[in-house]
Amino acid sequence: MDTNGDLVPEPRGIPAPTPASLAEVVTVRHGPLVDHELVLTTGATASDLTSAMILVPPQAALVSFHGDVDLSLIFRETSRGRDDDPDDLAGSST
Repeated sequence: MDTNGDLVPEPRGIPAPTPASLAEVVTVRHGPLVDHELVLTTGATASDLTSAMILVPPQAALVSFHGDVDLSLIFRETSRGRDDDPDDLAGSST
């Protein structure tokens, strides 16, 4: 109650922001190819990884990885209707 005897609502806390995921997927399209970059930050759990991996199509192949502080996995898929050789997708030379 305030000094006049009126009811005063109780103060409410500010809701905490949803914590950012420590694993995320970024998709980039270039021509007939689609790259999915999975970035894992230090402290990511198996649950974080699993939640992010579900966003990567099952037919995408791992073509590159990088790591220093964060780990970056690059998966590549071709657009539907393409009959490319999987070796060509990985950019390997024979």
